[in-house]
Amino acid sequence: MAERLAERLKVWFVDDEQERHDEFDRRHGERYDVRHFHRPDEVLAALENGEKPDLLLSDVFFLREDARDRADGLQREMRELDERLSDFARRYTEVYAPEGLELAAKLHRERRPFPNVVYSSKAAILLDEPAFSRIARETGPVWILKGKEDAEAEQLKIESVSLGWNWRRRYLQVKGLLAIVAIAAMAAGWFLGMLLGRVM
Repeated sequence: MAERLAERLKVWFVDDEQERHDEFDRRHGERYDVRHFHRPDEVLAALENGEKPDLLLSDVFFLREDARDRADGLQREMRELDERLSDFARRYTEVYAPEGLELAAKLHRERRPFPNVVYSSKAAILLDEPAFSRIARETGPVWILKGKEDAEAEQLKIESVSLGWNWRRRYLQVKGLLAIVAIAAMAAGWFLGMLLGRVM
């Protein structure tokens, strides 16, 4: 993984707001080879040219060309909603404790041999940046939005996490076994060398 990252992953970032591009560059520009797109059709054109990324990060909502005159008002409304939501989140977490985060942290510290996936929809709007970062570090990047995805989508995520986890565990087991074999081979070589030295 470190060798792959050393090559700088090619990340295509798609968002119609320039400030998001600037922020992404500030946070990740030194680590990744970032290419910026402002519209999904630009991505499709690049793919048609035979280009491809290692990873595509795309926003979901893009401004409709015929609705530009309404965008400023909606952005103002969105900021007001964010402020009200922050206040609500503060009051909500005074009543409901995020004990699932504590469980995730404990399982992570104890290196339990199974994956842990966040299964929540409220957390997606109530947690702040430090809590989200904590989830990524302690449970991994997969998140299932409870009540927002159908059963098939949830099963796809659950099974892909399980497959990825098992593949990684097997890889580490094989790597450990190979290390043991290599040490045993070196020890055998040393022992044979000692024997041959005595015979000669």
